[in-house]
Amino acid sequence: MRKVIFALLTLILLTCQSVFANPYPPTLDNGNLVFVDGFKGYGIYAVRSSVDVQLYNPPYYRIAINTISVNVDTGERGSVQTHLFRYDWDEKSVYYYSKYKNEWLRWDLNRTYGHADGAPLIPNLAEVAFVSAYNMKFYGDKKGYTYGSWQRVIPESLYQALGI
Repeated sequence: MRKVIFALLTLILLTCQSVFANPYPPTLDNGNLVFVDGFKGYGIYAVRSSVDVQLYNPPYYRIAINTISVNVDTGERGSVQTHLFRYDWDEKSVYYYSKYKNEWLRWDLNRTYGHADGAPLIPNLAEVAFVSAYNMKFYGDKKGYTYGSWQRVIPESLYQALGI
């Protein structure tokens, strides 16, 4: 009887793990594409080879990077978009250019953003751009206050995908 119960529990746990597994591969194209966001079966991937350093004046930096959407079921590639970021190393601040508002907006680490507001795309993409340009972390272990608690700005899994 114990063996049957143990077998059923094991089966249930394995089923639960596969149901909640992340369907988005962390990287594609030998690490050139890095997963930064996903929604309804489409992954948004940062294109590391597209990084364009537009300003290098420490502690100020400006970097452009492309993203591409990928259907995780079919592998079909979609639209490519260019994103612009400004960084202030001393303040650990990131600004992103909003095409819709036609202005630079500061990413506030102590605000709760929804998916439509750019979370987690903006901080993840900004970090991929910085790491790809300079081979060092911008945010690192920095935390922001969101959803009622202090949380890492960048998940450790992103740094693992970047190999840093």
